[in-house]
Amino acid sequence: MTLRERAQLAGRAARASGEMLEHHGKLRVQRKSENDFVTEMDFKSEQLLKEMLLGACPEDCFFGEETGGATVARGRWIVDPIDGTANFMRGQRLYTISIAYEQDGELVIGCVYCPGTDELFLAIRGEGATLNGKPIHVSATEKLRDSVVHIGLGHRNPELLAETETVFFPLMRAVSDIRRSGTAAYDLCCVAAGRAEAFIEQGLNLYDYAAGYVILTEAGGRMDGWHPWLDPLRTGALLAGNGRVNDGISAILNP
Repeated sequence: MTLRERAQLAGRAARASGEMLEHHGKLRVQRKSENDFVTEMDFKSEQLLKEMLLGACPEDCFFGEETGGATVARGRWIVDPIDGTANFMRGQRLYTISIAYEQDGELVIGCVYCPGTDELFLAIRGEGATLNGKPIHVSATEKLRDSVVHIGLGHRNPELLAETETVFFPLMRAVSDIRRSGTAAYDLCCVAAGRAEAFIEQGLNLYDYAAGYVILTEAGGRMDGWHPWLDPLRTGALLAGNGRVNDGISAILNP
């Protein structure tokens, strides 16, 4: 199966999962850790995605947030079945299904679907990024003062939260405005679509940002480390931007 066919498969699987999630019944919620929750629909979504993806590509491997899986493989699907579970369980519309495909260690497909807005973001390495089939690109904004920045607080880790607190007000004073959506995958897509100039967060896992990374970079954006000397794909500490404001934001994060 070609990458384009796999990307189309990811889109179909994400939409199928979204249809199921939009018509769920009463939720049973479990606490995974402080400020971190999981519902039975997280598991059902992951199972549906796994069956659809591996059913069409039995030669591939799978790694999901809830059930784990292969950590190294020639071809591997990396899935977050519900990114933004806290939003989902409270009936808020911003939650996503995030699907990435990794080939020989390189992230080459990104698919993020938001059922509440019916937005399907899709990208293939070297072929650009789209939103519901139409090309998207990061914004041309160059000035921090004119920038909108999405932020995640890293609130499940006291040390990361404390570090974020120290930069929050300096950042807020430097930019036009700040947003927090509760789903890193959607935040990355907002930067890719030119709705915001940057997104920052620490403490993320690969399944949180793998798909969004492909979409962002294929839309012309740049993924840096929160700390520029560290690889964001390995640390989960991200400064994702349009490439024009990254350096200015980095100076605030690393005074």
